Amino acid sequence: MATYTKEKDVATTLEDDSGARAAMKEVFSNTARWPAGYGGFTADAVVNIDGQESQGQVTVKGPKDIETTLEDGPAKEFLTENLASIAMHRGPRSFEESDGKYKLVFGDDGLHPLGRKLVLGGDGMSSFYRVKDGRIQQINRATPRMSFSINIEESVKTVDDKYLTHKYTVYYFNPQDGALKDVESYTDDYTRVDGADLPQYRRVIHTAKGKVAVDSITLSNHKNL
Repeated sequence: MATYTKEKDVATTLEDDSGARAAMKEVFSNTARWPAGYGGFTADAVVNIDGQESQGQVTVKGPKDIETTLEDGPAKEFLTENLASIAMHRGPRSFEESDGKYKLVFGDDGLHPLGRKLVLGGDGMSSFYRVKDGRIQQINRATPRMSFSINIEESVKTVDDKYLTHKYTVYYFNPQDGALKDVESYTDDYTRVDGADLPQYRRVIHTAKGKVAVDSITLSNHKNL
């Protein structure tokens, strides 16, 4: 695997491709997001860290604005970290504010089972996607500390005919030698509340301290702010 610096330098020299940009824009329009101006939500939360359960309330206003009554510890960290990620990906934004701000170009002929390679130039993480049937099927990024590949396995459609990811697996690699460092398997479910598809359940199967661990979040009694 090429180093982070070299891949980044190559990416910034790419010339934007109109076909790749159109494909990425289609993907963006097919993906469910919270409505414009969405202010967030509150919910009751049950967090289970490999069999240890904690309960409390949580308020999510944005990726960097999450409050919970859970005490400091693994449960609070798992809850806030995962809801921040969900809020970042589901939050309202335009195509130009997301992947549209990068140079976009196809990287192969599309014969790969997961779809055509679409490279993002200048994002700082040597990112490329695999796109098929108007959806991202795989996400690849690299940093000096690790590289990872997110593989989408199942999606669901909302009442607005938009896609939400239901199951995906993340593979983490050492960027120096390509060795596998960790694997995380995610299952997400959602609930519809006044026009917004909100997180209802997340389960993560991963490795921890030499064994397979399972952590989960269950949210209920959602109320939009």
